[in-house]
Amino acid sequence: MDPSRSMLLALARHAEEARLRWHAERAAVRARGETPTRSEAYAYHVQANLCLIAAIGAADLPPDFRIYDITLSRDALAAAEQLRQVATAYDYSGPIEAAHEPARLAYKAAFAEPVTAQEQQYIDLLAGLPAARRDKIVELAEERARHPEE
Repeated sequence: MDPSRSMLLALARHAEEARLRWHAERAAVRARGETPTRSEAYAYHVQANLCLIAAIGAADLPPDFRIYDITLSRDALAAAEQLRQVATAYDYSGPIEAAHEPARLAYKAAFAEPVTAQEQQYIDLLAGLPAARRDKIVELAEERARHPEE
């Protein structure tokens, strides 16, 4: 494998592992009954993705550049997504505190399930709102989930 392909795959693997660590941390926070916030894991995930996108742009790949059986898109964002999908990442998220491990595993399983038709309708409704209103609705939903008795 030539250096460009191996470098891009290594960066994609790194970005995918950062994404997995971020989601594992979110699952652990949710399992403890807390509301996830932007953390160092999230910042690391964003930074890894930016590095991958910058490397794709800097590589000046030819239009027919292929990795495995995939021709990479000319758009750096789409190419990064393609690379993350083919990269083999290892999920380093081991068990957390024993009392919360079943809840964390249940959260990860529920997160992995496909979105239902009703949930897709909610997604479409939220996506159509201005960002400030969408953020307010999500904030209120999080607050209600923390305090359901009110």
